[in-house]
Amino acid sequence: MIEYRIEADTVGMRLDKHLRKRMPNVPVSHLFKMIRTKKVRVNGKRAQPEQLLAEGDVLTIRGNEEQLTLAERPKSDRPKP
Repeated sequence: MIEYRIEADTVGMRLDKHLRKRMPNVPVSHLFKMIRTKKVRVNGKRAQPEQLLAEGDVLTIRGNEEQLTLAERPKSDRPKP
């Protein structure tokens, strides 16, 4: 589980854009599924993708922290055509 407070630099940003920026290795479709299935909460309440973040909001994300916070997407071992 990941839990952190929203800082001043992300105030007014939509939740979905913030998650895409914070977790670039996670596919957008998976982020939206996490929101739909209540795995993403803001201040302990169900979150909405279009929700604007405020300073001091507590964002909680349930899931495998290691996989969600990888710095980049894993590269495929397939050779380029």
